[in-house]
Amino acid sequence: MGVLGPQPSPTPSVLPNAGGKSATEVREMFARVARRYDFLNHFLSLGRDFYWRKVAAREAAGLGPGDVLVDVCTGTGDLAFAFHKAAPEAQIVALDFTQEMIDLALRKAERQKVRAVRFSVGDALALPLPDNSAALAGAAFGLRNVADTERALKELVRVVRPGGKVLVLEFTRPRGRLFGPAYMFYFRRILPLLARVFAAGAGDAYSYLPRSVVAFAGPEELARQLASVGLRDVRAVPLTCGVVHLYVGVK
Repeated sequence: MGVLGPQPSPTPSVLPNAGGKSATEVREMFARVARRYDFLNHFLSLGRDFYWRKVAAREAAGLGPGDVLVDVCTGTGDLAFAFHKAAPEAQIVALDFTQEMIDLALRKAERQKVRAVRFSVGDALALPLPDNSAALAGAAFGLRNVADTERALKELVRVVRPGGKVLVLEFTRPRGRLFGPAYMFYFRRILPLLARVFAAGAGDAYSYLPRSVVAFAGPEELARQLASVGLRDVRAVPLTCGVVHLYVGVK
């Protein structure tokens, strides 16, 4: 594709993220859960994660040959594959800083015979991409895992061309007097228990998940951050009763 370039120096890995982990700890954690990552995501979300990514990928509709889409913190590539379905003629660059995740994504791409996605190891805080090179750049469920949210957002904005979109798909704490507390009980108590049953080697990954969501920015705050890094027409769209929000802004 010719869009990958030199990578700037990343933020030191000792800085903690919203969940209290350094970049090194996050990488080790995702390396441990990589083998069971897809199963747990689909099972614990009751399959809603497919829908959330499908909604996010609709933002790529209309893009085609010559357009580059960037999926940061791609994990095993599900958002990248959703982008490909929404814009099958576009070029897609999918990056994650955990090699084990990229290895799984490459196997999935081979099974699905998807050749339009280029998977590579890359840091969200120092994207190996030129300025103004992408029509759209996004991250699904990865922003709260980075050590510096503002820097990650600035990197997404940097690589997008003027008029292009930046999107973020992220967990949030749902509101509502009944659903909100019920969901948070499941999220904090039941979900980690189920994860330990089905993935004994996951360690604290699925207790880290609710901890990081609670500590991360809420919809209003994150929307303000998106505006502060140079995006306009910022939208924060609640999905599944506010369990997840899709944020979209235009450069």
